[in-house]
Amino acid sequence: MRGRLCGIAALLLAGSAHAAEPVVDRILWLNGDTLAVRDGDKLVRPSQMISIWLQTHLQGVELRPIVANAERAWTLVRRGENACIANAVRLPERERIAYFSAIWLMPPPQLIVRRERRDALPLDARGAVDLQALLADASLRGVVVHARSYGATLDAQLASGGPALRRVTGGDFGSNLVSMLLQDRADYTVEYPNLLVALASQREGELPLAVLPVKGATDPVPSGAACPRTPWGHAAIRLIDQALGTPEGAAMLREALRISLPADTQRAYRDAIDAYFQRRARPTPGL
Repeated sequence: MRGRLCGIAALLLAGSAHAAEPVVDRILWLNGDTLAVRDGDKLVRPSQMISIWLQTHLQGVELRPIVANAERAWTLVRRGENACIANAVRLPERERIAYFSAIWLMPPPQLIVRRERRDALPLDARGAVDLQALLADASLRGVVVHARSYGATLDAQLASGGPALRRVTGGDFGSNLVSMLLQDRADYTVEYPNLLVALASQREGELPLAVLPVKGATDPVPSGAACPRTPWGHAAIRLIDQALGTPEGAAMLREALRISLPADTQRAYRDAIDAYFQRRARPTPGL
């Protein structure tokens, strides 16, 4: 009898929790990436590919994409607004304020430098940049995005700052920083390789920039959608994860990544990317 009563109580609690789950009928989709890349003879925005696909597959949910930089996006999530970040690096400290669903596995950010400054960089025997030594060099001007994460390893190195490192706030995730290099307003920045693919799609001729790996930061960086750690946020992230957690969803995400990355970067990380999208073709356990 006692076991039966416990079972009934558990069912009632489960039913009550289900009934109390918030209705998600609108998601403010905070997107920091507005880049267009060339795919054949047309320009395509990978972030738009994802938002359009989600809008089609989130039945009864209005997805409202807006452009927001990292600071604004995380402020809204921290406040518990009905908003989700489209593509955020997953970090332990962010787990305290947000639920995550994997979107893709990005090759790590690299150092982008004006080509004529390359010989001044502190490089190891493999040609990777010693970022700590670079940050200590007051003769080279660095610039990164305020409140943005570049992955745990690089974040830890950048946290020490440097005499010539600036942190700036832009309208999006920081696409203007490479323009600062092109205008000789800075010597180097840290960025994902997809930004250079987008720039090359829009400019004639070769970019006067060199791209180098950073010592100790060669592992790919998982990133994904992030929603507030609230009952609404949990319901929203489950809907997003279930929509993406299919072979069709994984194929769409992989295509968006393919057109974003240089061919040599894709080859270098092919095995890791293959394994990642095999897992992404199913909903995330435990969400």
